[in-house]
Amino acid sequence: MKSIRFKHCFILTVVLVAMVALAGAALAQVRVGGSSLTFNGQIIKGHAYTGPCPVDLKFGWGLISTAPTNVTYTFVRSDGGRTGQHNVRIPRANKSVPVYDDWKLGANKPNFSNFQGRIELTIEAPNAVTQQTKFTLHCQ
Repeated sequence: MKSIRFKHCFILTVVLVAMVALAGAALAQVRVGGSSLTFNGQIIKGHAYTGPCPVDLKFGWGLISTAPTNVTYTFVRSDGGRTGQHNVRIPRANKSVPVYDDWKLGANKPNFSNFQGRIELTIEAPNAVTQQTKFTLHCQ
């Protein structure tokens, strides 16, 4: 009789622990803490690049969550480009985790002398968030 009660208590405990863990993951909310634009490791102030083209730009964002969680996200570019899904783990609440997208663009042509573009970070899970970053490209 004690063995049956122990098994029931054990199973109930396992189920409750699993439910608490799943509830915590479901409650996680992710937000974007900020964005950056760099070229050769140097921050581009005002998201406006001036220099030789084509250029390899690196766009970055900091993701912050209210609880440990897995984040699924994509990037959408103003030229119509779209990346596949990416995943990143945020290990604890209020910890910023960086995500990046590299984009080579521009040419020494008149249409890039004052090119304005945008890139969107789209978080798909655990909650939907879109952060758009606009930039200007001045190819010389």
